[in-house]
Amino acid sequence: MYDTILVPTDGRPNTERAIEEAIGLADAHDATLHALYVINSAEIAPGVDFEDLEPIGESAVEYVADRAAVAGVSAVETCVQHGLRHQAILDYADAHDVDLIVVGRTSGLDRYLRKSVSKQVSEEASIPVLVVE
Repeated sequence: MYDTILVPTDGRPNTERAIEEAIGLADAHDATLHALYVINSAEIAPGVDFEDLEPIGESAVEYVADRAAVAGVSAVETCVQHGLRHQAILDYADAHDVDLIVVGRTSGLDRYLRKSVSKQVSEEASIPVLVVE
């Protein structure tokens, strides 16, 4: 049913359950798993260099790839890119013929202080989106 599954990660705990779910689905469907980290230049804190975020993103997607390998998922692609998070996720999904996006939902106070990427993705996607809390 699913050949290509995308799991965006930001390296925070709220994505952990989404990563687990995406890995499980990729394993069950023998699908290629794509792990994506988006650097949003509009949200860079003062004193943080743009280049400092690349290694953080690489670490986040490699974490997903390592977990997937342990679970037996053999086809994993990783990507770190720049842009507005929700739009970059949607563009990546379109460019890579993704069948399903599995995204974590921000919880707690963050949900009220930040725009919900999961909500924007689920509202604008033309493919199924699984939002995991």
